[in-house]
Amino acid sequence: MADQRPTREVYSQRDNPGFEAWIATRKADQEAAFFLPHLRPGMQVRDVGCGPGSITLGLAEVVAPGEVVGIDIQPSQVQRARDLACERGIANVRFEVGDGTRLPFPDHSFDAVFAHAVLLHLSEPVRALAEMRRVLRPGGLAGVREPDDGTILLTPATPLLEQWLALIIRKGRHHGADPLVGRHLRRLLLEAGFVRAEASASAESAGSPEETRRYAAFFKTWSVRTALTEGWVTEATVDAMWAEMDTWAERPDAFFVVIFCEGVWWTAD
Repeated sequence: MADQRPTREVYSQRDNPGFEAWIATRKADQEAAFFLPHLRPGMQVRDVGCGPGSITLGLAEVVAPGEVVGIDIQPSQVQRARDLACERGIANVRFEVGDGTRLPFPDHSFDAVFAHAVLLHLSEPVRALAEMRRVLRPGGLAGVREPDDGTILLTPATPLLEQWLALIIRKGRHHGADPLVGRHLRRLLLEAGFVRAEASASAESAGSPEETRRYAAFFKTWSVRTALTEGWVTEATVDAMWAEMDTWAERPDAFFVVIFCEGVWWTAD
């Protein structure tokens, strides 16, 4: 039978240099802190949606001499990851172009799988999670961490900042994804066939002038192409939102927080 699965998922941050520069600063000891205690030297690990590989390399250091394979749908990101691995001299890692909903690996080929901020871009997250389970060996584990965009708090709030937050949610849903996916992780992993979970949450926040400026610059890299194309906002409104973001960052009482939902799930033995 012909493959009836949908075409590729829409990734709204594709080819977004500012956003990609930010995610290149992510590190395993922060983004995968909940997962690292479960890893052991010699394990075979896969990182789904690895981006520029900065988290992947941290995983590789923990499981060496075991191998870590990172996959990403963007060839440019895979090349950046390969370059970073060479630059840092980490040999027990490789990177491949691949789709997280159609993994190019045989069944039961990995001990552990990791995914960070991937599911919130997908219209069928359970399909991706089922693929993770398929490639895991019996008793294997998956570490998943997702933001819940419904928990984003920017204070003091203003109408323009609230409009920006609403656009983030609207854009994700427009592309068929769930920006609130983090809060549903336990259910989704069980639906995908995992049998046991240890779930938790952590927060990213900004509460100093340096931090609020850094996050304001990051927020301004978030793509608004969909909002402009669909006519939800005008260029003038976007410019006004960005100016408001800069003003917010300089306020002495500015504060930002978002909750990340995370956990480790096991397959049946």
